[in-house]
Amino acid sequence: MFAEPIEGWNEWLFALVNADASSPPGLVALARVIAEGAPTLAALMLVLLWVRQGRAVRLALLDATATALVGLAIAQVIVALWYHPRPVELGLGRQFLDHAPEASFPSDHATLLFGLALPLVFERAARPFGLAFLALALGTAWARVYLGVHFPADMLGGLAVALVAGGGIVALRGPLHGRLYPAVLGLYDRVLRKLHLPEALFPRR
Repeated sequence: MFAEPIEGWNEWLFALVNADASSPPGLVALARVIAEGAPTLAALMLVLLWVRQGRAVRLALLDATATALVGLAIAQVIVALWYHPRPVELGLGRQFLDHAPEASFPSDHATLLFGLALPLVFERAARPFGLAFLALALGTAWARVYLGVHFPADMLGGLAVALVAGGGIVALRGPLHGRLYPAVLGLYDRVLRKLHLPEALFPRR
């Protein structure tokens, strides 16, 4: 478990955010849409940006994808080594979204979405898109706490894991940007040419 003062803060903040029987049904429904749909929306955004944007943004998207994948791997290691129960397992709050009784810390959703957002935010060419991903990550963090399936610390843990993963990708920037990513971009261009896809819809920039 967390150190007692931190655990107390975590539970207090959870109680402050978590919906209850008097919460507006429309807000609960919106939170469910965000909580469940965010990964799919993020995937669609990645594909759209990859297809429509140029080389600089595509390189940032590869950094973002790598950061998210490394972050999720780190999260799995944490879960395997240390189990923190979800609020419902502790008899806290009210849960409005079905979820298996799995370890809550860190949140996979937060790790994924912050992992995608941060590299884009720190890359000038991709920053506007990074801010959109960041808004989606923050909205998802709120929604999953509001619906009672996570503690606030789970979301902060996801952010922390994403930062660590992002630092690892930055440390490997030389070989990634020098060799691996150009090979991926080259393969993508060859596939487009092979399929004779129109450049107006699939820019080669």
